[in-house]
Amino acid sequence: MTTDAVRDRSRDYVAFMECGAGDAWLPQVDSQVASWLREKGFDVDLSVAGDHALGSSRLMVRRATEGHSADLYLRLTEDGGSGGIWTTDLVAHDEPGAKDWISLTVSNSLGKFVAVPRVARYLMQVLPLRDSALDFTDKPQLFGESDIDALVALLADDTRHGLVFVAGSNATSGIPLQPYVDKVGEWARQVFGLAQVIVLDPLATAAFAARVGDDFEAPAWSIRTYQPDVRFGDWLDRRRHRILGTSRLGTQSDTAIQHLLGDVARQQAATRPLDPSLVRVSRRFARLENRRFVDQLETSPRLELMAGGPETISGDQVHVDVVVGVEHEVADRSPIEPVVDDRERLLREALGQVSLVKRVLGLKQITEVALKEFVAQFSRQDAERAAIAALQARVEALQSEKEAAEDVNRVLLDALDGAQLEAEVARMDVDNRDAKVRWLEARLKEHNDFEAAYQQVPVEFLETRPRNFADLLERLSQFQGVLFTGDVSEVERLNQIDTNDAALRVAWDAALTLEDYVRARRAGDCSQGLDYYINHTPSGYRTFPPGKFGETETGITMRQHGDERIFPVPTTVDASGTVTMKAHFKLARIGMATPRMYVLDGHPGEPIVYIGYLGTHLTNTQTN
Repeated sequence: MTTDAVRDRSRDYVAFMECGAGDAWLPQVDSQVASWLREKGFDVDLSVAGDHALGSSRLMVRRATEGHSADLYLRLTEDGGSGGIWTTDLVAHDEPGAKDWISLTVSNSLGKFVAVPRVARYLMQVLPLRDSALDFTDKPQLFGESDIDALVALLADDTRHGLVFVAGSNATSGIPLQPYVDKVGEWARQVFGLAQVIVLDPLATAAFAARVGDDFEAPAWSIRTYQPDVRFGDWLDRRRHRILGTSRLGTQSDTAIQHLLGDVARQQAATRPLDPSLVRVSRRFARLENRRFVDQLETSPRLELMAGGPETISGDQVHVDVVVGVEHEVADRSPIEPVVDDRERLLREALGQVSLVKRVLGLKQITEVALKEFVAQFSRQDAERAAIAALQARVEALQSEKEAAEDVNRVLLDALDGAQLEAEVARMDVDNRDAKVRWLEARLKEHNDFEAAYQQVPVEFLETRPRNFADLLERLSQFQGVLFTGDVSEVERLNQIDTNDAALRVAWDAALTLEDYVRARRAGDCSQGLDYYINHTPSGYRTFPPGKFGETETGITMRQHGDERIFPVPTTVDASGTVTMKAHFKLARIGMATPRMYVLDGHPGEPIVYIGYLGTHLTNTQTN
């Protein structure tokens, strides 16, 4: 199960579909896939592992079991001549009491667009395949007003893999709903299995807009693409969820829209992280295939012969040959002369042993040269077996290195996405400040203050930042209403990795924002929480880029790693001396460390914000 890290995968068909069929459903997969393969000329029993060839096409079938789980891996390679080589990889995993799934990838060596394969439709027709809470189907699903809660939960679900295309409608334009649903189904023909397609009726469109606001609504007669883990309320997150507007839908051809939506779905599928269960099963098959390759070398015919394998002659065969040989040698004897002499018996035994040795060792004559050559063959055999053992160790080492590189690559891609978002947030912040500076300069000119805009900033307004994290903690101890309660050793680790002070700078900005937030609450200029303050900072107070502050953690992160987010506080806050902190500042991207600051807002109970953790990134669903 190899992947090409260089070839562009953005036009491949890469589907990951959860299966809710219960247990022992792989025979249904075998049946549907076998039917599809018969259309291609292969009539094979998929319950048995094997390799098959038909012209220039090659089919590999592998089965594996581990505990109570059962897995199927199939690869079909078809040579399309000038159209390139088409490769289909299908993996199905059935495990009682766990998440079952099917992974289907179809690619072209020349990077051609891969249409929705027939086998995907066959599987969707007989199995309850889904992504998160919504079933995959080969047509759009119509949602009414009563489905809005389910839709919001689906879009916000951080376990969802694929996109959700949502098409809105209204009752004022006079466009009939059902023909529009049919048209959306035609436009979405190339996304089935990769994304889910939902059409909202007019009441549902209005209710959804009222529920999520203007930033996240699905406008009427448009198609909005919702990425996984929609963060409603975060105005920066709206940028991830693009809208294909009415004008484009009305002016472009159906084929153009099909390929546009298909390209969007394929691009997202090619770049999203692989499901951990798929990674585990794929690596198991890869290691089994490596082992099979080494076993084939170890069981080559020459090694088996030299080891006394299948070519060894049985005792009965030797006995017959020896008897026949002896009869030829004594044929001239008188038939009435009895063979009772001990020398005759010893001769028979000796001839039989010689014949046996020659047969088993494959020698025509027993000579010194022949025996030395035989001993040399055994020496070469030992060398070959040693080489095979070394090869096996090398293959296993390379497999481990490949898997480690894949893990690092996934983390780095996630870091790149985050760094790009942080850079965009920083650019927006700079643009806003530049605009404000120009506005203030214009106001100064209106008041005939032409010198202030060109003078140096007074020293008292220049900010002196901390030299290191120890200095930051020292300054925090002098803040009013901000208290650090965390582990100092975790903070000191940041001095070793934050070599360019990227995290230190942002941590200081976050601390100043917290101090001003407490000041604004005391002054009555802010009556709501920290998240509201950052998104609606009152005039005269410091703020922080909203996209770099998280009010909470995802549900799956808290379920799996919530115990890592329990931090110390005074017993006046909680008798146990600890509380769970979810709100956090995203400080910087430093390799795979990505430091964080976790806080607890004591308002309205007490006018204090507690910093319970300042250190490297805690474990979440994306952490390596």
